[in-house]
Amino acid sequence: MLNHIGTQPMRTERLFLRRFTLDDIQDAHYKWASCKDSEFWWPPYNSVEETGQEINKYVQNYDNLDWYMWAIVLDDELIGLVCGNEINEDLRSICIGYCITKPQWNKGIATEATKALIEYFFDIGFNRVHSNHNPFNPASGRVMQKCGMQYEGRIRGGNKFAGVICDCLQYAILKSDII
Repeated sequence: MLNHIGTQPMRTERLFLRRFTLDDIQDAHYKWASCKDSEFWWPPYNSVEETGQEINKYVQNYDNLDWYMWAIVLDDELIGLVCGNEINEDLRSICIGYCITKPQWNKGIATEATKALIEYFFDIGFNRVHSNHNPFNPASGRVMQKCGMQYEGRIRGGNKFAGVICDCLQYAILKSDII
């Protein structure tokens, strides 16, 4: 049984994971949402207003106990997001996604945030945590491996990144893998 508790603030060794606020719109837009580097996740937003609409959706959904969306903060600076979605109640399964501003790539931040979410999700009753990435973004797969996820395979035409249907490489970890 899942005990949904929603997006609760968390601290890791270096990070503060918290809910987004409307005050985050400008930072989110200029640090990652409008950048070409976001193409592994979504098409870059063309305006602050577009980013604001997305952040506003996040904020409005925080009343839902099955809504899991965190802002990643390092040294009081907003540097990305990490989330849980694609919930399957019957399988007690959830998918993790993350996006980090490019100056923070290759510093272990996505790994640290993802490990925190894996523990969080297992604590509230999930049995399986999975994630997938665009084959053209192998660094994302390395994050998944560092978090203990096992490679499950290539899913042809299995996801949509930046509005384009493409293959994805899937990884997962079960609660029994860490007990």
